[in-house]
Amino acid sequence: MPSADRPDDRHQGHPGTPWYGSPVLKESLRIMGGRAGRVVIAAILAASVGAAVVVAQHPPGTTPQDMAVARKLIGVWRLLDRTVTFADGTSRADPRTTAYLIYSDTGMACYVAMDPTRAAWKSEAAPTAPEALAGIAGLGAYCGTFQVNAADGSVVHTMEIERIPNLVGRDRRRLFKFDGDDRLILVIGAEEYRPPVVERRLLWERVKPRPDLTGKD
Repeated sequence: MPSADRPDDRHQGHPGTPWYGSPVLKESLRIMGGRAGRVVIAAILAASVGAAVVVAQHPPGTTPQDMAVARKLIGVWRLLDRTVTFADGTSRADPRTTAYLIYSDTGMACYVAMDPTRAAWKSEAAPTAPEALAGIAGLGAYCGTFQVNAADGSVVHTMEIERIPNLVGRDRRRLFKFDGDDRLILVIGAEEYRPPVVERRLLWERVKPRPDLTGKD
C-alpha cells in the first residue's frame, strides 16, 4: 500500500518504475557507481573547486570587468539632464539641475546637486523656518565608497555622508550606460522610487581637466 504522505511508489504508465525516476535513470544510477561514475563525480568536484577559487580570487566589485568600468568612471561629471518619469508616461525635469558627481581613484564617490532657483535668505545667519526648509529641499548631497558590478550594469554608492541622516550607511544602486567616453547615463535603482515615479534618469558629461593645472597642453 502506498503511504499517505508521499506519491505512489510506482508510475501508473511504467510498472516497476520508482516514483522518483525512470528505468533509464535507474540504470544510469547503477552505472554511475562504476569507474565512469567516479570520473564524472571527480570532474564535477574539480569544476566546483575551480569556480570557488575564481570567486575567492575576485570578490564582488573586483573582477577585471568591474575594475575596467570603475576606471572609466574616474573623474568629474557635470549634470546635463535630469528626468523623472511617471506611471502615466509623462515626465518632467527635476529642479536640481546644477549638479556634479565625482568618482575618485581612492574608491570614493561624491555628489552634490542644487536647485538654482532657490530663493535667497533674508538673513544668511538666521533663515526663517520656511527658508531653511526650502534650502534643504532644493539640495542633494552625499559622499561614500562605490563598487561596480559590470555583470548587471550597476554601480553601488555606499553612503558615509548624506543630506538625509536616515540614509547614512545605506547602499544606493545606479544602473550605468556610457555614451562614448565622455557621457554617462545613470538610472536610479527602482527600490528608491515612490509611486507614481517609475524612473529617474540622469545624463552626465565628463569635465575635462584644465591643461594649466595638469601641466599638459
